[in-house]
Amino acid sequence: MEKTEELLLQKTRSIPAVIRDGYRLYTGNFKRLFRASWIVALIYALCFAMMMSTLINDMLGIIVLTTSYGLQTMTDTEFTTEFVKTGMSVLLFTVAMLALASYAFGACAEHRQSGQINRAAHWWGTFHLKPFLRLLIVSLWLTLIMLVVEAAFAAIIYGVVHAGIVDSLWKSLATIALLIILVCVAGAFLLPLAYPAVRYVVSGTPSWKMPFKGYGVGLRHWSLLFVTMLVSSIVTGLLTFICELPAFVIGTANAKAYAGSAMGDPLGLPENMALMAFLAFFIAGFVQAYVHLYSIFPLYYAYGSIEQQEQELL
Repeated sequence: MEKTEELLLQKTRSIPAVIRDGYRLYTGNFKRLFRASWIVALIYALCFAMMMSTLINDMLGIIVLTTSYGLQTMTDTEFTTEFVKTGMSVLLFTVAMLALASYAFGACAEHRQSGQINRAAHWWGTFHLKPFLRLLIVSLWLTLIMLVVEAAFAAIIYGVVHAGIVDSLWKSLATIALLIILVCVAGAFLLPLAYPAVRYVVSGTPSWKMPFKGYGVGLRHWSLLFVTMLVSSIVTGLLTFICELPAFVIGTANAKAYAGSAMGDPLGLPENMALMAFLAFFIAGFVQAYVHLYSIFPLYYAYGSIEQQEQELL
């Protein structure tokens, strides 16, 4: 009971406490989360393996051969087909990623209401439809906002290039530095959206209206959100790198093989290389799924801490 009280959502927490309690809530309920989500995690791993295999086995070869010979190595129809296939694999992986994340947000919603994460009702798990729909809506709005930001950056780059500002090495470096600064500034202004986004996915009502009411509150607690996301990203990034190390090895081998093939050498890859790569990505994707789920729980506690601090100010 004492541990349950310590992990309640409505509590003002420091940044280390947010990260620590997020870790404790995740690891303390890992068996229940695993039981609820293992089938979706398998689908996530399958989609990840399909996407990575397509990117490395197909797109990497196209890029290397196109760089060496141009588009004459394949017809326009084949070229378009490969890009459509790659786009579909990325789309399927994105949907699987959102479905998997909805389990963590669904668990957070249960914990917010009852102070605990419920055990899955069935051996095949329990799908949380409402968190998935809310997460889908948030993702679509964030995608729209990012497209607007990218369009603004594209306009800046177009203006800089056509104004002749990048006609020397030093001016080019200065332009790149300016764009990096602009990206950082844009990221700083977009960061407070994390608070209303998490609040909406955990406890909101599904609606197609923009779900980011409360941006000002997130802006006041910018440092909490920034450090929480930074630490979570570092932890999950390092673990993801370890999980995907086979991808880097296989990708490098394939890149060298295709580069050599473009120069007229034999491809030099084993016949079952594609199957080996697919299995490696599948296993890595399954482990990676539960690595990435952790990052949601510190954000959940950051949201709870912000809510509590705002109530204390009233």
